[in-house]
Amino acid sequence: MKNKEIEKRIDLLNNFDMKKKSIKIKDKSATIYFTSSLVDKMDIIYLMEYLDKLKSIKDLDLLIYNGEIKKETNIDTIIEELYAGFLVLYINDETIYLIDAKSYPNRSIEEPLTEKTIRGSRDGFSESINTNIGLIRRRLKTTDLVAKPFLVSKKSKTSVAVVYLKSEVDQRLIKRIEDELKNIDVESLIMSDRSLEELLFKQKYTPFPLVRYTERPDVASISIMHGKIAILVDTSASVIITPITLFDHTMHVEEFRQSPLVGTFTRLIRGIAILLSLFLIPLWMCIIDNSEIMNALKITISNENIELGIAIQIIIVELILEIVRLASIHTPTTLQTGISLISAVILGQVSLELGLFLPEVLLLCSISQICGFATPSYELSMSMKLNNLILILVVAIFGKNGFIIYSLLLFLYLISLKVWSVPYLSPLCPFDKESIGSIFIRQSAENRKKL
Repeated sequence: MKNKEIEKRIDLLNNFDMKKKSIKIKDKSATIYFTSSLVDKMDIIYLMEYLDKLKSIKDLDLLIYNGEIKKETNIDTIIEELYAGFLVLYINDETIYLIDAKSYPNRSIEEPLTEKTIRGSRDGFSESINTNIGLIRRRLKTTDLVAKPFLVSKKSKTSVAVVYLKSEVDQRLIKRIEDELKNIDVESLIMSDRSLEELLFKQKYTPFPLVRYTERPDVASISIMHGKIAILVDTSASVIITPITLFDHTMHVEEFRQSPLVGTFTRLIRGIAILLSLFLIPLWMCIIDNSEIMNALKITISNENIELGIAIQIIIVELILEIVRLASIHTPTTLQTGISLISAVILGQVSLELGLFLPEVLLLCSISQICGFATPSYELSMSMKLNNLILILVVAIFGKNGFIIYSLLLFLYLISLKVWSVPYLSPLCPFDKESIGSIFIRQSAENRKKL
């Protein structure tokens, strides 16, 4: 009996949300199996009322042709659909119907926390893939929009959707992504979008982000309009945008909510901030005396005080600031102000009184940290932070020559880096005179149309 096998497979007695209801359909007994945490309770009530009014079992077959329910005989498929939110209707003649009643737990649509804007829409993606696709379709009401479904992983059966415009996207790229998704062989995809990114892009130890994450439907929609691909993963409130370049990470939606002139000014200020987060402190180390550089890693302990080299001071301050940032993330909102005050007192007043750090070190590290916060992409800001620390060590050991060599190697690495055959520094390298201006200048709507 298949009903016994179903109950054994779902471990009915030991699973809180696995439910079973016995009913009568005319002269035949029937059983409904469902996962209470994944279905709409009202759908169950309506179904039972409908089944009670049925004149014949054959009336159920009429609904099959309408696409509302389906028959299934494969027990593995039945179990998978049951865990996906389907109702399983088992009739004593071993006929099994699957009825879609999915209603996943989901929070309401809220403004994104990481991509806030002064003006514009306040809706953001949620953890429901259906809701997220709907937010995109609300903005792109066209038959050209495709949201192709995939199921990834063996156990979690995570829903993935590849969203694009047929007329704008590179079909060869779509084929590559689809093949990669079909070939993914993992047990689960619990970390959703981040795990999928690593599986798709084989990032390994590349410090720079190869995709852009966004929590804003308007950003995802405009990216799709420009021929990019949005990858949506169920249970994730972020959407993956690919292929991207380095300059895609430096742009923010706020620029397009202002006039072209103000948007250009904002973009230039942000670009300067990103460069300062990487080069400010190493450049200052190059400017100071060579003797200071040679002693950058020196630690002198005397009876009266402790003298730390410039590089040691900088690294300690940077690590403390990073610890403060991590602490603020994991701290309740009500306590974040207290953490900021404590860290300011410790770093600012106490350290200066003890003579542990130079005032210049505290000032420059603070400016560098603030410039990192000005970077729109969190992933890019962390990459800049890592390269900044490496560059500080290189300058401390090798001086100005180390700065020049490392900066050159970093630039050459970025030139060689590609995302789905798209150069990471495009349109700077290779140089595109028609598009290069869009990096620095916020184009008007008319000019963007021409480009």
